[in-house]
Amino acid sequence: MENTQGFTRRNFLKGAGLGAAGLAAVGLAGCSPSQSAGSSASGTASSGTASSTAATSWRTAPEPIAEGDIAETAECDVLVIGLSFSGCSAFRAAAESGAKVIAMEAHPEDNHPCMGMGHFGHINSEFLKERGVDGVDPIEFLNNWQLRAANRSNVSLARKFTTTCGEAFDWYIDCLTDEERDALEIQFYPTDEAYTTFKNGLGTYIGTASTMPVQEKILANLLQVGLDAGAQIYWGCPARQFLTADDGRVTGAVGQKEDGSYVQVNAAKGVIVCAGDYSANPEMAKELLSQITNMIGEDGQIVTSGYEGDGLKLCYWAGGQLDPYQSSMGGDYYYPCDSPADPLGSAASLWINADGKRYCNEGFGFMEWAAYAGALQPAGKIANVFDSNYEALIKAQPACHTGIDYPNGGMDGLPAILEAAVAGGPEGSGPDSNPVVYAANDYETLGGYLGYEGEALDNFVASIERYNELCATGLDEDFGKEKSLMFAVNQPPYYAYAGEKTLGGMLCNTSGVAIDENGQVLARETFRPIPGLFAAGNTAGSRFGIQYTTALCGVSIAFAVTQGKFTGEYVASLA
Repeated sequence: MENTQGFTRRNFLKGAGLGAAGLAAVGLAGCSPSQSAGSSASGTASSGTASSTAATSWRTAPEPIAEGDIAETAECDVLVIGLSFSGCSAFRAAAESGAKVIAMEAHPEDNHPCMGMGHFGHINSEFLKERGVDGVDPIEFLNNWQLRAANRSNVSLARKFTTTCGEAFDWYIDCLTDEERDALEIQFYPTDEAYTTFKNGLGTYIGTASTMPVQEKILANLLQVGLDAGAQIYWGCPARQFLTADDGRVTGAVGQKEDGSYVQVNAAKGVIVCAGDYSANPEMAKELLSQITNMIGEDGQIVTSGYEGDGLKLCYWAGGQLDPYQSSMGGDYYYPCDSPADPLGSAASLWINADGKRYCNEGFGFMEWAAYAGALQPAGKIANVFDSNYEALIKAQPACHTGIDYPNGGMDGLPAILEAAVAGGPEGSGPDSNPVVYAANDYETLGGYLGYEGEALDNFVASIERYNELCATGLDEDFGKEKSLMFAVNQPPYYAYAGEKTLGGMLCNTSGVAIDENGQVLARETFRPIPGLFAAGNTAGSRFGIQYTTALCGVSIAFAVTQGKFTGEYVASLA
């Protein structure tokens, strides 16, 4: 579900592209794995009141860089730290708005990696209208967003995304030729007649455009438009510390160039930090991601990848407030299977625990919430059971993360896996399958292939029979599954696969420093904006609440680009 690729502005301008990757429907809103896109672990000495302990050593700022060590000084209106998706967008938007812009990017120009799947989830763009995709009521979408976030996201910020993401997408792809534009796929579109927007009271919408094949060209254009407007980039120059005035205003930053020398960039209007998250920093992750830490225990290790948290550190050292609840994309719920690409994706098939019992509403709005129920199940296997009517089951799925994109060939490999399962008997689809799928013409044999025995096997058979009874009445009295998602397991051959109860791996953080609707970082204790300091993309919080639970796929990149755009425009507009 993660993809990392190298790009340079020069390669961008040659139009080099990469093929779209697999089933994954999520994208990481950032551009640099392992190291921050524009900063490193140092900053001002303004560390606030937090104590320094072995568990929280990152909270203490290093000593300031001596003024005499600064070899170069530059002036600008807007300083962008990190050329991620949000950083590239802020760079272009601020420059287009007439501001003098400088960017600091930690990686050199010829080794500037980009992390993300290239999916852009949005509503109400001209692009979608031209394709015949129905418009979405922004208020309905906003309320759906807040419901998914348990009302923990900044509603004004979410509303700003809701009302501007369509415009941002049209802006984002304005460099594409008509042929390239026409080739963009829209996930889950055209829909099947079984598709409905709302399931179990939660909506999923059509509007995820897959831009991976032209992503390099698009990002190159964001940079080139900014450069053509007079902006400047310090490549290979991580930000080391902020510059602050006596009143706490952030007035610029000091970066370290590839030759080791320091450059001071003064920013008259503001600094926008777009330096990614802290998902590759075990210390920060273990401290801040309390839900995952509670699940894995004291000795457990959080599966990490991505960024080192340097942008968040800089904002924290300047007095920034962290989101009260820190969440992630994945990592804090249990998959039905231990494979990251279950053959049925997010289809609401029958889930059975290690004791052979059904345990939840398998179609509760979207995979993340449905799969969290696995956290409280006994250790051991979790099985996924379905029958030969699997195509209808898949087409009734919500248009959500890990869903099988059936209109765009997402189901093409499944029949071969199932045929192998039938032929393999007790060996299933073969040792090279992950997971191994089994097939049988009766429930008891199927359960035996999965490894159930004794009372657990009896429960397995009884659970399927009970589920079939509920499907026949159309009322899930046990767990409340939506009628449209209830497909009985009654057309042989029957299929199943199982894996050990497994905590999902974390892709990135979906929380960071608290911001207002303009992207301005809020101060600790007062929760008032810090003058001159802004954040966008995965450095910023206040977006997703308790989990990456969005009403369409690809919102991580979409939010980063949209937020980078309106934050860049806002900072450029300041006096």
